[in-house]
Amino acid sequence: MTISIAARDPDTDQYGVAVASAFPAVGAVCPWVSADGAVATQSWDAGADYGEPILSLLDQGLSLPAAAQTLIDDRPGAQGVQLHGIDADGTIYAHTGEKCVEHAGHVVGENYTVAGDLLASPDVTEATQSAFEQATGRFTDRLLTALEASEDAGGDTRGDNLSAAVLVQADPSKLYHNLRVDSPGQPIADLRAAYESALETEREMDDDEMEKFWGDAVPESIREYPIRY
Repeated sequence: MTISIAARDPDTDQYGVAVASAFPAVGAVCPWVSADGAVATQSWDAGADYGEPILSLLDQGLSLPAAAQTLIDDRPGAQGVQLHGIDADGTIYAHTGEKCVEHAGHVVGENYTVAGDLLASPDVTEATQSAFEQATGRFTDRLLTALEASEDAGGDTRGDNLSAAVLVQADPSKLYHNLRVDSPGQPIADLRAAYESALETEREMDDDEMEKFWGDAVPESIREYPIRY
């Protein structure tokens, strides 16, 4: 099973994907974000040969539906892909190929899409959707809350997940915008712990303490942690 949510926060203009899977290293395969949108690729046919060209096409001004369809058309593996997300214009797109394993499906709402396969039931996507809509706080926090709800609703038909990740495009970027857990058992709970730890590290970068160490002129490169997308 892989369950993911791709979303845009209209208040901060951030784009993000949170994902968990009974497949290892899901954070290296499924989530793709840029200043132009957020996309998740999953199930049988997924990865960089979807994510990278889609982000490139979005940068060139194509809508997400047009970019996604360009890749899906005439690609045999597309029967086994779930591809979903949102672009800079707020246009959403969601595709579940006919070869994705039941229960497989997607739901969409204002500024987000949710998709999953090998799920215990349709309740999993619906619970993820509901949790995201009701969540408050930081955008990354809301994505994690949605992911936690997917597990509470039954998660994977095969049992425990192996990996989980959250990836958020933001300016400025923070440590908690790119987190991955690759360990069997409870990667979603561990991802939440990693998020809280990253938040605490950011809080400890107190301006007064920094100025005591560096002097009055604290280098900007010290204040921020640019991250790789």
